[in-house]
Amino acid sequence: MTFLMILLAVSLLLSVQAVRLVLHDGRGPQRPPASHVEDPRFRSPALFG
Repeated sequence: MTFLMILLAVSLLLSVQAVRLVLHDGRGPQRPPASHVEDPRFRSPALFG
């Protein structure tokens, strides 16, 4: 039983750490590369529905 409690605690800590690293990766919001120009003529297929 003690082993299961320790295993649960370790897995919980690792999960929290993984989420924290994903949320605070230091990159912040990034714009797309300059080579990806938006086509003003493009219309999403969802708009035709």
